Amino acid sequence: MNTIALVVFVIVQILFIPMALLGVVLICYKQIYISKQLGVPSTAIEVIKGRWLMHIFGLRKDQASVKLISVLPNSSILGLWLVFLPSYLRYRISGSTYGYPAIPPPEQEGLSHLVTARTVYIDSLIDKHRYSVEQFVCMGAGFDTRCYNMFQASEVACFELDMLKIQQLKIESLNKAGIDISSVTFVPVDFSEFGWYEELEDAGYDPNKKTLFLWEGVTLYLDEPSVRQTLKMMKQFSAKGSVLICDIYAERFVKGEYAFGMKLPQFILGTNKGKNSFGLHLTADAKLTLSDFMASEGAVVQDTFLMGAKTEKGTFMTVFDALLE
Repeated sequence: MNTIALVVFVIVQILFIPMALLGVVLICYKQIYISKQLGVPSTAIEVIKGRWLMHIFGLRKDQASVKLISVLPNSSILGLWLVFLPSYLRYRISGSTYGYPAIPPPEQEGLSHLVTARTVYIDSLIDKHRYSVEQFVCMGAGFDTRCYNMFQASEVACFELDMLKIQQLKIESLNKAGIDISSVTFVPVDFSEFGWYEELEDAGYDPNKKTLFLWEGVTLYLDEPSVRQTLKMMKQFSAKGSVLICDIYAERFVKGEYAFGMKLPQFILGTNKGKNSFGLHLTADAKLTLSDFMASEGAVVQDTFLMGAKTEKGTFMTVFDALLE
């Protein structure tokens, strides 16, 4: 079956080259131009695109993401199908995925696995803690849908924090997709400002309850003082035993120096902040570097995933959970 799948893939891929190019144009137009018109970051679409592909290719069930992306005005399902139809046919025939999307063995991830592997690792850390907390706070939620699947029908109070325009677009799209949002409290904030906690508390957050914070895909867009201040506030305004799940990136990644060709897509997507963005030196003992940094803010790192650690280029990011002691 694998041979048949490969033959079908090659034939369809060759025939589909013009359509795939059209798909890329549609995706870029929606993600970059329409996002700009809407006043939301173009990078916000990247995660939900990856989650949609993971669902379609049987790597992770996420019906909420499938529903949400289908109504987002800055995404193109048609474009995605035009690009990935040959790979999908190969997957349907063989039952296996090849290339992208894929989830490689731990520490053997490349840049193309950033969203897929990160999603799986964070899911596993959430599963570790979600039955022992009373509140879930998704910091910089973007188009994340965990409140609508992993915490669905849960007694855990859910809060989503993000910029106002992103939240407005998300709420409108969630309603259009028919996704129940009644159990989620949306709190518009700006993480570059230090008053976000007051907004969260005003929305009903209880600092005396054990809380799980998720801070995914945000730290690389902030400077170090903002990252440290946010960590301080999480620790100060949460009950004993509260936990942070987070990803922190290598400085080489943030600056576009990890791999050849990174700076162009960073420039196009508007993520090329260079020295104003936060990253850690993860070229030597990445776990020790991470632990020391988090300890400097009173947090104790527990499980850690070092993405890319066993590749030639080394670690480009970490995913971890930490006790906010």
